Amino acid sequence: MTSYQHEPTNEELWAQPPADRPAPAPSQAMAPYSPPAIPAVAQSAHTARPDRMSFVIAIISLGVAIPLTAIGLGMAGLPGLIIVWVGLVLLNAVFGASHRQH
Repeated sequence: MTSYQHEPTNEELWAQPPADRPAPAPSQAMAPYSPPAIPAVAQSAHTARPDRMSFVIAIISLGVAIPLTAIGLGMAGLPGLIIVWVGLVLLNAVFGASHRQH
């Protein structure tokens, strides 16, 4: 003997809206999503450039500082080292000051 089991329907499994409430009209539907407008910032190539250029100058200065330090120490000792590093600091300071004014 086989016993028959009733398989539930979707209506029985999931709650259905009451029949006495009308379906929402199309005008009540949700509006499609549109992301908020981002204000355009006028930015010239010159305003974005100083940060990158300052970084490049700093990296180049550090790369040049190693051999110049060795040369300065080898040829003139401590005064040579001081001259090399004062020169590098002045170079970076002048470059940074000239680009901050723009």
